[in-house]
Amino acid sequence: MSSLHPVYEVVYAQCQAWNDGDIGGFLSHVAQDVVYVTPGGLVQGREALEEAYRGDWRSKPGGTLTVEVDQIMDHGNAVTAVVQYWLSGSAEDRSGWSLLMFTRTGERWELVADATMRKA
Repeated sequence: MSSLHPVYEVVYAQCQAWNDGDIGGFLSHVAQDVVYVTPGGLVQGREALEEAYRGDWRSKPGGTLTVEVDQIMDHGNAVTAVVQYWLSGSAEDRSGWSLLMFTRTGERWELVADATMRKA
């Protein structure tokens, strides 16, 4: 698949929003009923995700996030992305992998599921 798939742009836009401290920008591509599976537990819904980020993510230095889209699997109106990430300069530097699922509504791609794993 070409690296020009629109989901690449979404992933990199979310990364930039993180680095800018822009929660609204980060959430602008997230579905209302998103499910996040994280090392800290399950977060369901965009409102809960925003609350988690406001309470934790931006209350301390967010650091610099770098991402690399390793693979995109196009399923028509859904896409799965395998993404490696590195977070540095934060209270807790870390890296790992995310398995992201996006669905298309019209011309818009929204994140509906995120399973993130930290490297040991």
